[in-house]
This record gives sequence, structure tokens and C-alpha cells, in this order.
Amino acid sequence: MIVTGATRGIGRATAQAVLERGGKVVAIARDMEALRALEASAPDRIRVVAADLADAARIPEVARRAIDAFGEVDGLVNCAGIARYEPVGAIGLDSIEIQLRVNLVAPLLLSQAVAEHLGSRGGAIVNVSSTLSEHVAQSTVVYAATKAALNTLTKGLALELAPAGVRVNAVLPGAVETDMLRTPRLRPGESLTAEELDERVESQLAALTALHPLGRLGTPEEVAEVIVGVLDQPWQTGSLITIDGGLSIA
Repeated sequence: MIVTGATRGIGRATAQAVLERGGKVVAIARDMEALRALEASAPDRIRVVAADLADAARIPEVARRAIDAFGEVDGLVNCAGIARYEPVGAIGLDSIEIQLRVNLVAPLLLSQAVAEHLGSRGGAIVNVSSTLSEHVAQSTVVYAATKAALNTLTKGLALELAPAGVRVNAVLPGAVETDMLRTPRLRPGESLTAEELDERVESQLAALTALHPLGRLGTPEEVAEVIVGVLDQPWQTGSLITIDGGLSIA
């Protein structure tokens, strides 16, 4: 199983869930030190590939290294993502480009590169999207748009790869307790002390928690359980599966 963004949050939890089920993981992330730490947890069943998925030109090489790591591959989880919290009026071209490259272009190119190998094993792809793709929030215009495009990409890939026996689905989490969620959302030009930043983050988390009818944020492990369940479901493809503590019905 190839997992991108494998050293943090949902990606790391997914890698651990695969390992707990006796599987093997090829972990892709930027931080080699974090990758080595992950590899040390199960050295016989983890291989690592350090790569910045924003560099689209390197993705074919990354895919080749990932496939060669164990000589075969039966699944791909596109979990790596980046969010820039910026209000309209403060969105720059560089912000648009980096979010498009990581959240949309990389999943497409990786999926395309491994599809042939997955087809020989009846494999599956899961794209980690977001409920923001369907219910946008303040300061998330670009991120939400990339995830909405990822949903459409999921359905398109599912249709085209179905004859080869490759299943493609997306999982849409609500607010999950990860480092990404703890990024302080600042107004343009706003500068805060360390204490004020902590207060801002706690205020953000409290506000997000209040939006979920179940009264709490999700955990990476809960989302990972859904991801591995979808990977194992032999008659599901082209689906957008929501796990959000009731956020989408509130």
C-alpha cells in the first residue's frame, strides 16, 4: 500500500492501520527524519520515499520508486494535502499553485502512474478529500476548490479504471484533530504573540467543535478506519464517503 503524507495526521494513522492488518506500506512524505522514525516501527514492512509532491516533474520517479520498493502494489491512498487559510482579497498566485499541485495534480499523476500495477492485482485508490469540498467555510476558497476538483477526479478515474478492475473512491472528513487544523487563521497583516496564537488556535478549535452535532472533532484513527474499510470493499467505486461527526447535516 502506498500512502502519501504518511508521517502526520490521517496519513500516518492510515499507514499504521494497514500495518495492524498485516499489510506493507510504502510511505511518501517530505520529512526524511520523520519517515525514518516511521520505518523503524516496522522495518520489515515499511519502505520510505522522501519527496515533495508539489514538484510534479518528479512524480513519475516517485511512483516508480514506490512500486519498486516491494516489487508490487495493491493500493494507493492520496492523503498528502496543504491548506492555506486566506480570505478573498489576500489570495496570491503562489498559494493557488501550491494547493493545486499538492491537492489535485499529485493525486492525479500518482494515480495515473500506478493504475496499471493496481489493475493486475484488483487494487484500489482512495483520495482523502474534505467536507469543505461540499460546504465551504470562510478563508478556505482555494483549498475547498481543490478538494471539489479531487471529488470529480475520483469519479472520473473510477469510471475509466473500472474495466481494469481498479476501484477509486474518496473519503471526506470533517474537522479532524491534526496539525493542519491547528494552523492559526490570521487576517492579512495580523501579527500575534505566541500566547495570542495559542489562544487563537484554541478559539478556532472550540468554534469548529461546536459545528459538529456529535460534539467533538474527529481523530485521524477514526478516518483511517474508514479509509482501510473502503480499500477492502470489492464492490464500491466512484463513491464520496463522508465521516464528519454530523457536520454536513447540521
